[in-house]
Amino acid sequence: MNEILKIAGLTAFGLLLAACSDAPYDPIVDGQKNASYENDLTACRQLSLQQDKTNDGATGGAIVGGLIGGVEADDGDELGGMVAGAVVGGLIGSAEEGAKVEDARDRIVFNCMRSRGHNVVG
Repeated sequence: MNEILKIAGLTAFGLLLAACSDAPYDPIVDGQKNASYENDLTACRQLSLQQDKTNDGATGGAIVGGLIGGVEADDGDELGGMVAGAVVGGLIGSAEEGAKVEDARDRIVFNCMRSRGHNVVG
């Protein structure tokens, strides 16, 4: 069980580092940026923040991870495997949910900037 907890801790640390890289999306514009670009970008980013984060991915990941961890515990410590699996599964599910929300926010900014007349290509 000690090894499982070490692995779970290292995995959690790695996922937390990855989750901290929430750099705002900076659209790629073909041609010159006009005078209203910065104001429009700020407004579109604010609009994208209305896309809420949920804990659905973390909950589902914890349940599946706990079940897999309990089944895969080869040292006879099913409870320890379930706990470690739930921790890792919850973190992975949370990271996946965060990535989905960030992708949705980026799409909102992209579409918002295009609708305001900017030639956004990526």
